[in-house]
Amino acid sequence: MHYPLLDGVPGPPTITSGDLRTGRRCEFGLLVEADVRLGRREAVPSAPDAVRDRFGAAGREWETEVTRRLTQEHPDGVRDARGLDHEATLRLLADPSVRLVHQAPVRSGRFTGRADHLLRGDDGRWIVAETKLARSAHAHALAQVAAYAEALREAGAPVAPFVRLYLGDGSVVDTPLEDVTEDLATVRSRVLEVLETHLGEGAPVAWGDPRWRACLRCDACRAELTASGDVGLVAGVSAHRRRLLLHAGVTTAAALAQRTEPVEGLEPEDLAAMSAQARLQLVEPTRDQPLAFEVHTPAALPAPSPGDVFFDFEGDPMWRDGSDDDPGLEYLFGCLTTDDGERFTPFWAHDRAQERRALVDFIDWVAERRRRWPAMHVYHYAGYEQTALIRLANRHSVYRDEVAALIDDGVLVDLYAVVRASVRVGSPSYSIKRLEPLYMGADLRDPDGVTGGGESILEYQRYRDAVAEGDAALAADRLTDLGQYNEYDCLSTLRLRDWLLANAA
Repeated sequence: MHYPLLDGVPGPPTITSGDLRTGRRCEFGLLVEADVRLGRREAVPSAPDAVRDRFGAAGREWETEVTRRLTQEHPDGVRDARGLDHEATLRLLADPSVRLVHQAPVRSGRFTGRADHLLRGDDGRWIVAETKLARSAHAHALAQVAAYAEALREAGAPVAPFVRLYLGDGSVVDTPLEDVTEDLATVRSRVLEVLETHLGEGAPVAWGDPRWRACLRCDACRAELTASGDVGLVAGVSAHRRRLLLHAGVTTAAALAQRTEPVEGLEPEDLAAMSAQARLQLVEPTRDQPLAFEVHTPAALPAPSPGDVFFDFEGDPMWRDGSDDDPGLEYLFGCLTTDDGERFTPFWAHDRAQERRALVDFIDWVAERRRRWPAMHVYHYAGYEQTALIRLANRHSVYRDEVAALIDDGVLVDLYAVVRASVRVGSPSYSIKRLEPLYMGADLRDPDGVTGGGESILEYQRYRDAVAEGDAALAADRLTDLGQYNEYDCLSTLRLRDWLLANAA
């Protein structure tokens, strides 16, 4: 956003597509950004996030690739508009020799931006297109490209009646402009209303102001949540539930922990569960009890079998190889078994063909164990493993029925669902890593190694870099670290299955 100075006083803001995205996601965060630009407050420190940086780099790489492909498809009449202005863009579009424009500045009234690609259609009208790493056409991406199209149309440029997205899975999605304009108008008018109202108040935005939506996830929100002990820190308190609690005067986790009166809009049992969760999160950890917990419902778990498998995927969502437009690779199917001691069985894959082979080998391996131990189960934590198996079977057109049978027969057991249905823990997050102090004892994971899914993505990229550089020793070390990380996750799943959950069954 930009605030022009009128007689030394900030005037009405000019917004960008980034402001539309931020405003759709978090109005509080939008106003924090505005306050920083207006000099009303210091910028919110952003914690280093190597994974976020890697996704950003992958997005730029994909945009570069799409730009290269489009340029090859339109070898004549290609222009790069970087360094130009809106008027120069319009002059390019009026030139009949120009067929394709990259990075075109556009402006309309109170909006300014830069379109990734403008392509002249067979009818002479300009197709406004954006490159996105996502695999589907998200609402913001459509609103962004529609804003560019509207700006060009208002300036008199002949614009196609649809907008285009080049998505990260290689698909090209065209959407009628008329299907997007209402959403764009709603978001744009709300963002301008929020910014103009705030500008007129002359003071920094206040946390908890009920007029502004807060996402509870961005850096600005997390800083305020922590500083105030906000009720939004309590696991299970969604943005909607938080608004109901705030309206009832319940603003902090401590207040929620003590709440006994009803809250309008919340079911009594939901309020009781959230109050209990808040009380647990307020318990100070001790050496004997590093994480408070309580079992509120007997855990619904199958009887243990010697053939049970404890399973965890490792994947790189940014993997892309050559002409394969489908991003993402499941490079490790990790399995821990206990019928012959604790044995770790990895199925590795570093390209599409190996990924298919790993899927087939894994399904065959599980089928053989089912024949030997018909009552065995495959335990995992959260829904990713099941979703990934379905996606892989469809991607490779193999073992669709076998994967469906594993699901339909109840062979796959999601321990996250079991935990949420039976146990409360004193943590704002129920990730398996947050639960490990309850049951891993002296075997807590090494903080100096690969310790999280985000770090594993980066570590796999380092492996690929080592392979590309011909450093076989370093590549082998990277894979060893990744294998050990995955094996620990499988062991953690086993230990979780065997903890108070099983005792409470």
